Amino acid sequence: MTLLADIATDGNLALGQIVAAAVLGAIGVYLLLPQPRGRHVPLGIFFSLSALVTFGVFLFQTYADPTADVVGRVLFWGFAAGALGFGTVLVAQKNPARGAIAFAFVILSCCGLFLLMAAPFLMAATIIIYAGAIIVTFLFVLMLSDSNGPSDENDRSREPLLGSLGGFAFAGLVLFALYASSPAGDGSANELLQEPLTPGDRQDLTAAIQSLEAAEKADNLKDMEERARAARGHVGTVVGFAPGDSAHPGLAEQPAGRPTVANRLQPMATDPRVATIIERSEKLRSKNKDLGDTLENLRFEAKPDLEKGRKAVRAMRDEVVLFTGHGHLPARNVTAIGTALYSEYLIAVELAGTLLLVATIGAVAIAGRKGVQA
Repeated sequence: MTLLADIATDGNLALGQIVAAAVLGAIGVYLLLPQPRGRHVPLGIFFSLSALVTFGVFLFQTYADPTADVVGRVLFWGFAAGALGFGTVLVAQKNPARGAIAFAFVILSCCGLFLLMAAPFLMAATIIIYAGAIIVTFLFVLMLSDSNGPSDENDRSREPLLGSLGGFAFAGLVLFALYASSPAGDGSANELLQEPLTPGDRQDLTAAIQSLEAAEKADNLKDMEERARAARGHVGTVVGFAPGDSAHPGLAEQPAGRPTVANRLQPMATDPRVATIIERSEKLRSKNKDLGDTLENLRFEAKPDLEKGRKAVRAMRDEVVLFTGHGHLPARNVTAIGTALYSEYLIAVELAGTLLLVATIGAVAIAGRKGVQA
């Protein structure tokens, strides 16, 4: 009773929406599942749509951002709705071939979400493995299987009520865990996590990016160093200057009245998400000093290697762009994953393919025995 009372309060409206969506979804899927007494398709569709609407209201009220990218938001909602809709069709469909096609659309929708999260390798691998190999294998098994006459095995479900309740109870717990670990679910660090950078910080970082771009295009070390020094001054104003940073005389101290990102978030450093932001700011602070040291060392060379300087400036620019929250995952991440899969985990990948092949042969062999006459 205490839990229900807490959920009914305004402060826990989001938790109430999660519970309502899970309950309505469980009822809808239970009514749609095939049963000996028949299915209640209209009621099942009604409760399922009610669950989707409730879940949509929860997402909109909790995570809506008027300044978000409209195209990205439309794509997210489209892929998410496709995954949920075709997932319901998958578990409620009698025809196994149609269920396999619905599963393929679920995989494609999830791959769209992976792409929106800047995970192209995961998207491609999922399409190849699930929407390609597993679905095709499943359809081949269906075609090669020879059943003797019609069967009612797909007209009933084993424990539909317990299955629906268990599945959506688990989904509700996952949603609750995601909500509790998100900035919207934590009132203590909510504002700082939603916008850890002030408008002044963003202005300085934007100016630093522009200066670094100009430094990368410089055709002599003097211009490169001057533009890089200006960029380093802007970055140091946001994240502070590392000890011993002598390349910035007069700027080694933080301007009065302008706390760094780490100083502003330090009171909440026990929060893992806040600690991650502080760690990134310290990394940028160290990179800022390394850039100054690299350009200073080039000054003592008889023939300065400008390409080495451009490489250091480019790396610094990428780090600043990522820190501002507008960057993309570097391409080397995809390369690293591919290298790991096909070198360190090659045996595991090959074993997975072998198991699928053996399972297919076994399924065909077992299905073929049904029509054998003694």
